[in-house]
Amino acid sequence: MLKDVVDRRTVLRGFGYCGASLWLSSHLLSQERTLTARLPDGIGTEPDYGGPLPSPESVLGRERALDPEVITAQKVMAKAPSDATPAAVARYFSAVGTGAYGEAWRPYVQGWPVRWNPVIVTFFQATKTVPVGDETSWCAAFVNWCFLRGTKSVATDSASSGSFRSFGAETRKPQIGDIVVFQRTSPKTDIEEHQGHVGFFLAEHGDEIEVLGGNQIVGHEKSHMICSRLFAKKGSILTLNSYRTDARLH
Repeated sequence: MLKDVVDRRTVLRGFGYCGASLWLSSHLLSQERTLTARLPDGIGTEPDYGGPLPSPESVLGRERALDPEVITAQKVMAKAPSDATPAAVARYFSAVGTGAYGEAWRPYVQGWPVRWNPVIVTFFQATKTVPVGDETSWCAAFVNWCFLRGTKSVATDSASSGSFRSFGAETRKPQIGDIVVFQRTSPKTDIEEHQGHVGFFLAEHGDEIEVLGGNQIVGHEKSHMICSRLFAKKGSILTLNSYRTDARLH
């Protein structure tokens, strides 16, 4: 039993539920003959960004997506469950990243190194922030979109992870689907004081928290993805700020 727990923690820490290898399809719509545009070489296999999570200096896709990419993104978004818990919406996107909905959809849950991912850009519709492609930090936009999709109500309407520090009510006994908010461990500037990360609580593992969220770096490829991974409660970059709960989360 102990070996199983250790192995599971090791896999989660290194790769999350997204999988240890991300061999993504180069065709957007392999079953539709009229849409043959290819994704940029290296999507999902070349590093998007190698710095700490999160960072305003991260550079992801800045160029406009191609029309076939937008069409595929619209299909991905339309398939997301509604009238569901926000965490259930998030789990759908995580499943897309594991190939549960086909290889052609897998690139649409992560930042792109050349063109912006239209799925990520769409998440900002649940906020008042206008993104600069998917180079804009999008963890809070993802949580807001999942909340809006699942509950038809607004969470924080902000793309700042810090906005969730006052969301709902704080709890010391989080349930699956509650919100986990992190902040900078040792901010050097006033701007960094308000930076952090936000996602959905899955479980506690000692000094670590299992979080389902967007814009999460996973594995040696350091791809910004929607997936589950472990975060230290007191890490070198991020530290736990609070667990937040709200009746609409369950």
